[in-house]
Amino acid sequence: MGVIAMWGTRKFEINPSRIYPLSGFTTAFKLKSDANADTSGTQPINTRGRELEQITCSTRCLASAGVDVRGEMGIWRGMVGQAYPLMIGGMSFGAGNFQLESVNISETELDMNGTFLAATLSFTFTEYIPANAAATAKATTTSASGKSSSSGTATKSMSEAIAAQKQEALKTKASADDKTKRSPY
Repeated sequence: MGVIAMWGTRKFEINPSRIYPLSGFTTAFKLKSDANADTSGTQPINTRGRELEQITCSTRCLASAGVDVRGEMGIWRGMVGQAYPLMIGGMSFGAGNFQLESVNISETELDMNGTFLAATLSFTFTEYIPANAAATAKATTTSASGKSSSSGTATKSMSEAIAAQKQEALKTKASADDKTKRSPY
């Protein structure tokens, strides 16, 4: 008996006073790639990394098992858009935080006074990467005078920013002073 999983302040747990299980846990890992129609000998598939991981799971809320069903519905509604680590069995699952994308409420049961007796809550979480980690990367090149200058802000994905930095590095030329130091004549 104990905590099965946690996301933020929400606990999926089974103990003598409350039964709030986690069920139907699914996830997938998918490669992100583009098809290339170039016939000049380059690879037909360009691998760009991994798609964001998505997790789906559900829980069955029962008033008879110590759960305030309507209260849980309201709490989860307010948490849509928030991101926290997903802890399963006391260990972090995945590489970082997961953002709650949606909560679906189904299989509701009400008594004759309109009190929620039961409901199934289904959750969709998506791997969360903060905007500042993936957004801007400044490509810095060295000019002929040896001073550093910025070539602009790349607001694309990290892989595109890295590719832009590599292209800038290939364009960098040695200064005249460096050339005379290395010249054998």
